[in-house]
Amino acid sequence: MIERSIDALAHVRFSDSNATVTELSVTDFGSVAVWGVRPGQEVPAHFHPDGQDTWVVLRGSLTYFVGNGQTREIHAGTVDIADRREVHGARNSGVEDAVFVSIYSARSLKTVKATP
Repeated sequence: MIERSIDALAHVRFSDSNATVTELSVTDFGSVAVWGVRPGQEVPAHFHPDGQDTWVVLRGSLTYFVGNGQTREIHAGTVDIADRREVHGARNSGVEDAVFVSIYSARSLKTVKATP
């Protein structure tokens, strides 16, 4: 049985070297994960050929890559939706740790590297 209520902040992990992802739920229909991103760390720009990736920022702020060299700032409370094949990724350019939840809506988590 799938756990229906998960405290994402209780599961977030951080690393001194890389942004860290922790899977919270994986089913035949999608996945939910929480990311811990320390200042200076990056979630590399990428896209998913098969599904939508929705990010919900819980803490901190990130410089969010939208492709074609463009970025925008996202912060706690922001929901960003990257449809399939839309470039996304982020860098923590701030001074505090950032945490976001990624909700991916496809059976397999295929990732293709992209240019920010």
